[in-house]
Amino acid sequence: MSEYNINGLAIPLFMVLMLVEYLILRLQGRSLHRFNDSVNSLSMGLLLLLSDALLKAYTFAVFIWLWQNHRLFEFELDNPITWIVFFFGVDFCYYWFHRIAHEINILWGAHVGHHQGEEYNLTTALRQSAFQYAFSWVFYLPLALLGCPPVVFVVQFIVLKMYQFWLHTQAINRIPLIEGIMSTPSSHRVHHAKNPVYIDRNYGGTLVIWDRLFGTWQPELAAAPCHYGTTRPLDTLNPIKANLQHWSMLARDAHTTARWQDKLLLWFRPTGWRPSDCLEKDATDPGMQKNGTADRPKYNPQTTRGKKLYVVFSMAVTFVVCTLFIFLSPQLSAWQLATGVLLVISGLVVASDLLESHHRYRWGEALRMPLMLWFTVHLWTFPVTTQIVDSITIEHPASQSLDYARSVSRWPEWHPQSAEITANSVGPLQAGDHFSEVIDTPIGRSRMSWEVTESAEGDYWRVRGINLDNDVEIELTYRVKTLGEGSSEFERTLQYTMPNFPLVLANAVHFKGAIEQKSEQALERLKAAIERLPPPQ
Repeated sequence: MSEYNINGLAIPLFMVLMLVEYLILRLQGRSLHRFNDSVNSLSMGLLLLLSDALLKAYTFAVFIWLWQNHRLFEFELDNPITWIVFFFGVDFCYYWFHRIAHEINILWGAHVGHHQGEEYNLTTALRQSAFQYAFSWVFYLPLALLGCPPVVFVVQFIVLKMYQFWLHTQAINRIPLIEGIMSTPSSHRVHHAKNPVYIDRNYGGTLVIWDRLFGTWQPELAAAPCHYGTTRPLDTLNPIKANLQHWSMLARDAHTTARWQDKLLLWFRPTGWRPSDCLEKDATDPGMQKNGTADRPKYNPQTTRGKKLYVVFSMAVTFVVCTLFIFLSPQLSAWQLATGVLLVISGLVVASDLLESHHRYRWGEALRMPLMLWFTVHLWTFPVTTQIVDSITIEHPASQSLDYARSVSRWPEWHPQSAEITANSVGPLQAGDHFSEVIDTPIGRSRMSWEVTESAEGDYWRVRGINLDNDVEIELTYRVKTLGEGSSEFERTLQYTMPNFPLVLANAVHFKGAIEQKSEQALERLKAAIERLPPPQ
């Protein structure tokens, strides 16, 4: 599935789990969700997924390059030790990124968004800073140098992130058997609390053994109930302002301070550090200081029921677009990427504006929403082409191998998906010939209509077809090359286009793997069939 971004598939799953948590808490008589806070958290999460969709492919390429060219040790994929070692390795790197992200000003600006929510529930898990991955990926590069296979890293990283999702809940109390060893909802509540006793504690992702080793462990105390949010309140529902809050304060101090050293170094100082002249000029504002009152009134602007209903509709459309956009992002053009990002960001800003009972973007929204609905349909019907290339050496002359393969009446003899052929000739077909086929697919039998579009004796042969049951377009090319006396290389290129998102998704999840397997089997059977033929006279 490397040609897709599977993060998009996580959005519906997370939504279901968040709904389950909400229902459980309601049945328990506990009200731990606030509509505007949840929408703000989800908006932040969608911005993160957008940035990940645009960044991860490029940053992961650096990991792969280091592993391919500079790894120090060899680890085998089928060795359980590899998976165990790098389970701990990924978690260890996460601990240090997470800790340093709390301790250095510029990195805190890329992480603070995760802590701004004043409620604590599963929506908080999605509340992430859009710029976090722009910094965090560097912390995992040592694993590539140590020899962590890229596929192992990807799996372990996904496990790490998925594990952390369930930690953001108050529906689960302490879990005695694993507290102090693994991250739990209790230990992670401590991490999110702004009580002085809890600040900058429990950085572990899957394991908290690192916190115990490096002095950052703190259990949840019954005498100190957790209060959530940051000591400097956000006081806005705008996700753009939330992402830039800390950096904007740093930029303001960099502009204000007189010393040029401070203008540069304040970004890399410990979180909370400010130049002395900034503190003197702004003595009433603690700015980035990590202190303040743990419990304070929550930012909870009120709005009308009608605006809330529109926000629900707008966010639902945005979720659909994000799922499609993120999943398809590697396939999209620059203008499609730009359009998707602009529509999603503007929609999230409008939602926050309505929840704060403003009307600044009313007329713009009248234009944006129709464009959003059009873009949804555009992505839903966006065709995606997949190409599968296989080759095999056949101990037979190239021309005879090609003639046998383009004798379509014989396809059922060697291709496991070909069930029935109707053609005007039993011999090799030429350009302009038509034939029909019944094929076995992963979801049942389908009817194909084919036309031979190109044919060159002893070189290549190409046909184009369409699945009459689902409009999938297919192009099939056979190409042969003489290797030596009596032997040839036979190459089969299958290219097919899925016309809509359900089929694109089904192809990514199942069809492509099944087709690749059948294609390999087909060439093996073709080789066996041709090599049983008598040699040419």
